[in-house]
Amino acid sequence: MRIKPFNKHVLLLTLLLYFAPPVLAASPRIIANGEAHVGEQTVITVDASGIPSGGSVEWSVSPTAGQNPDRISLRAGGRECAFTPLDTQPIRVIASFIDREGNVISSTESLITPQEFTVNVAVVVEKPLTLWDASKRSNYVLSPDILMANTPIKLRASLAPNFKGKHTFKWESDAATALMSQDNDDIFIRRGSTGESEIAVTAFNANGVRLGSGASKVNITLPVSTYEDSASEREAWQNWQRSQALWESRNYSEAVELAGRASLLSPRDNEIAEGLRAMSTNYARYTKALKLREDAENLENRQLYEDALKNLRAAQVIWPIDSGAEEISEAEHKVNEQRLLQQQANWLRDTASAYDNENMYEDALDYYARSIALVSSDAVLDRMERIRNRLTLIADADRYAGEGNTLEREGKLQEALNHYAASVQSNPDATLRQHIEELQSVISRRERQANALNREGQDLQRRNQNQEALKRYYESMKVWENDTANQRIRQLSRNVRLAPDTVIRGPEDFGIGTRIDAQKMIQAADSLYAQGELDEAAALYRKAQNIAPSDEMKRWVAKLDALIKERDAVNAANRQITEANALYKAGKVKEALDLYRESLKTHKNAEVEAFIKRQGN
Repeated sequence: MRIKPFNKHVLLLTLLLYFAPPVLAASPRIIANGEAHVGEQTVITVDASGIPSGGSVEWSVSPTAGQNPDRISLRAGGRECAFTPLDTQPIRVIASFIDREGNVISSTESLITPQEFTVNVAVVVEKPLTLWDASKRSNYVLSPDILMANTPIKLRASLAPNFKGKHTFKWESDAATALMSQDNDDIFIRRGSTGESEIAVTAFNANGVRLGSGASKVNITLPVSTYEDSASEREAWQNWQRSQALWESRNYSEAVELAGRASLLSPRDNEIAEGLRAMSTNYARYTKALKLREDAENLENRQLYEDALKNLRAAQVIWPIDSGAEEISEAEHKVNEQRLLQQQANWLRDTASAYDNENMYEDALDYYARSIALVSSDAVLDRMERIRNRLTLIADADRYAGEGNTLEREGKLQEALNHYAASVQSNPDATLRQHIEELQSVISRRERQANALNREGQDLQRRNQNQEALKRYYESMKVWENDTANQRIRQLSRNVRLAPDTVIRGPEDFGIGTRIDAQKMIQAADSLYAQGELDEAAALYRKAQNIAPSDEMKRWVAKLDALIKERDAVNAANRQITEANALYKAGKVKEALDLYRESLKTHKNAEVEAFIKRQGN
């Protein structure tokens, strides 16, 4: 092998081949084995057919600028030359055929321009997030591109094309994003709030040569609070299902306790709330029956068999048990045989009375009829007649109340009031009486407000503000239909028109409405809240609270206001952080740090605080 000087930046490598006598050689042809990349060995080959017998190949490798390539070597008997580029500057490669006497027979050159590797960054989602669909009672998997704040997010870097040797990555992030543990090509990041994280990465080979760089923006859209609320609703439903299983296995106390915890976890779940109410009602019946059976045992110990029998029968009506019939049978055998017939009649009458007390009138009638079939009793016949009359009145009351409820939902308050009054007349009901009083108050307030709007309209009309006057008359009609407003509207509408975007206020805008109105607003607000329209939902919740105040709604509106305030603060801080990121990238470190500090006043951010601390400020 010979090394022939080219210049101080050129390394010449020659391999002599001794075979047959020299002959005239053709010009060498250089072949590159693939595209050259920085930091990775490149191999070039010369066409061996042009090497003269007994001659050799001489290589010259020299950069046109920058650094000399690393690890230059010959292979395959001198036909291949291998080297590692250290940067992207072009490299000149010359291959010459030398005869046995050392004369250059022919030569050729090639210019090789190394390229940096492309560094790609991708989010690795090993298990997509799941949220609870309360309406379908099942989990649903979110799209893999939905990432959650304040949790580790896995990123993976890769080189294109594949790098054949060992490599390392150096990661960098914006001030609002924390870099966590790194494992080979993977790294974990975390951002405390929703927003966009900026990630940059640079690749190096084992000798520290830069292979390339890349960057990515990771959009984090899911707040932790949404995930936590979903987990609470899921746990609530699971607790509710377990409570039902406990109830079926007759662990009533544990079932009610677990159902109560489910309701606390998801207080707005109507199915759980209604189920808990039904379970609590049944549990009350169970405890009542249990107390009756305990009292019956004490009465039997005192040999008061008839009274004990009454308690056992009432307990079996309120809460039947498998052994109840046997207990009653045993108590019956303890009663004197001579009074057996009377006791059987008493049993039927007492059972009927128990059904009667529980408002189970049809069963009561059946047992009263069976009682008088054994022993005639005018008192029982009179009671049966009163029950039949009561059932007729209850049926009428239920019909009137149902019709009244339908009319109230349609906004026909006066007609609803008339039906409610008829219902109370048939079947006195304290709750319905209270509702009637509330409805009368609403009607009175709406009439007064309609009259006030009419007066405002008339005053505006006298001042020739006809369009505003017409708006007041329309509002008066919307609050409560009245002839005065209707007549004024017909008169003014001949010459005056309201703008298409005119907002006509209704009863709810004046804090006037029924509990049904409030329920409708709450349902509409719930729908807006589910769609993320927090401001619009809060406005409707407040209107509902003005109509039907409740401590629960007051607390919910306060919580929603806090969520809106928190959201606005996070968004404002994110805007400041984004602006500060741009300043920092532009080299305006002081201005960036000042703006980072301002963002902390808007909303605390642990990652930003840590970033400022690392800057020594």
